[in-house]
Amino acid sequence: MNPFPPKPFCVNPAKIKAFVLGCDPTAFDKNQNRLEFEYVFDLGKDQRYFAGVLKNLEWIGLSINDIYVQNLIADYQENETGKNNEWKQMANEYLPLRIEELNKIDPIRKIPVFLTAYNLYELLVNEDLKRFNAQHIYNLEIAVPVKPENNVLGRPLVPLFRHRSYDLMNWENYVSQIKQLF
Repeated sequence: MNPFPPKPFCVNPAKIKAFVLGCDPTAFDKNQNRLEFEYVFDLGKDQRYFAGVLKNLEWIGLSINDIYVQNLIADYQENETGKNNEWKQMANEYLPLRIEELNKIDPIRKIPVFLTAYNLYELLVNEDLKRFNAQHIYNLEIAVPVKPENNVLGRPLVPLFRHRSYDLMNWENYVSQIKQLF
C-alpha cells in the first residue's frame, strides 16, 4: 500500500483560472481494495474519476489546462467520504493547510474554488449562514458564487458537484452565472 497521499494536479501553474476541490482521495474497487493514485482523482493517468468535472468545466469554457486540483483532506481515509463519520472533524483539521496552499498560489484570493461535493459546501460556508440544498443552489436561489466574506476560504466558491444530476448540460442559467467569473 502506498502510504503517501496523491499529489495535487496542475498542468500549468502560471495559468490557473480556477481551483477544483475534492473531499479526500479515498476510493475502493469492487473488491473493497483501496485505490491509490499518484495525483488527485487519478489525473495524469486515468480521467474516469474526474470525467464529470471535466465535462462541466467545458460547459463554462475551461479545461484541465486551466485548473489546480486538490482534495481538502489530502490523506487516504478508512472510509469513503459519505460513510466516514469523522470526515467533518478531519476536514476542519486540514482546512488551515488548504487555505495556506491556495494562498501561496493566489495571495490576492481572486481565483474561484469549484466544490465537487455538497459536503464541501456545507463545511466551507460560514456557520451563521443558512445551508441550501443542491437543487436550490443550481436553481440560483442563492447567490453564486458564494462570496468570499461568506465562507472560510475567503474566496469565491462555486458548487460544481460531481453527481450526474448536476451535469451542467441541464443547468443553462447556472452555466451563464458561472461564466461571468471568467
